[in-house]
Amino acid sequence: MNQKGGQSIKNYDVKESVLKSLKIPAGSRKVLVKILNKITDQRTPSGLIKIAPTDVDWNPARHTNRMGMVMAVPRHNLPFRPSGDLMPWKTRIQLSVGMTVWFDFMQTETYSDEHDNEYKLVDYDSCYVATFPRVDGEDLGWAHKSIDGTEWILPLNGFHLFERVYKKQRGSLDVFESMKVDKRKGIVRYTAVNNEEYETGGQSDHLDLNVGDEVQFSVVPEVMLEDESYCVFDGGKMYRRAQSRNVDLAWRDGELILPKGKCLIKHLPDETITEGGIILLKRHVKNHRGRIVLSSIEGLEEGTTIKYILSGGTPMKYNNEDVRVLNENHVLYVE
Repeated sequence: MNQKGGQSIKNYDVKESVLKSLKIPAGSRKVLVKILNKITDQRTPSGLIKIAPTDVDWNPARHTNRMGMVMAVPRHNLPFRPSGDLMPWKTRIQLSVGMTVWFDFMQTETYSDEHDNEYKLVDYDSCYVATFPRVDGEDLGWAHKSIDGTEWILPLNGFHLFERVYKKQRGSLDVFESMKVDKRKGIVRYTAVNNEEYETGGQSDHLDLNVGDEVQFSVVPEVMLEDESYCVFDGGKMYRRAQSRNVDLAWRDGELILPKGKCLIKHLPDETITEGGIILLKRHVKNHRGRIVLSSIEGLEEGTTIKYILSGGTPMKYNNEDVRVLNENHVLYVE
């Protein structure tokens, strides 16, 4: 077992004939992948090796292989049950042998054959998107055409792919602002089939997204499909991967789409009205009171005043007003 960059990676030497004949047993969620275009074989346009196995700056988050050809997949349904140590969500197998797949590098078992080929055994839920060749004139309803039209693109495990959105310039002298990524925004480029159920209670893919939708993400880290140094997917474009459950809001043709179980609230100051009708604001009290502006929560209508969990939800702009996006479980009670 090797240790690289704090990452525990299991390495095994296995004959090629064994790996090519490997079968994934029923009840497993493992996928065998043969690495394509190994990181240690890649060179810059001038011919320099990008990263060598002996480099001291090895960082798995940047330099580990994330793409390969599918060699073996589970034979039956993926194992899932709520609160079980199996699949973290319920989805169906979409991978097939021969597809090219992008996956998470964490916690993989690595195998090498006598020809120095590298294979990885990864969890199915760590696979994000697959591609396979497209025949001219072929039309599939369950996959997307690549930009150049030569491949089919198939997002997996409910992971939609989003193009980055860049912040607008704030003034005539602010020449660099347009190059900064707005990590709370994204534009849908490729859509996945939403997952049916999640192991974590209260989680659901509550929004059906369309290509071209602009979204606002909840407060979750921006995780890209590939590292920019080794980006090859869809002609080398960078995409963020995220499931529908991580989207707070979406806009389709300029119209706001509020996912199920959410509401927008306008903050109300905590105040006391004296007998003479004078409003006294409580300056040093952390308030968590608001009036609903828009709601998709059953029983909560526009104009309703609520109390919500302190610091619950995320702030945003709506119709040029400061509002907060709340989940249903952020609402404490109706006044």
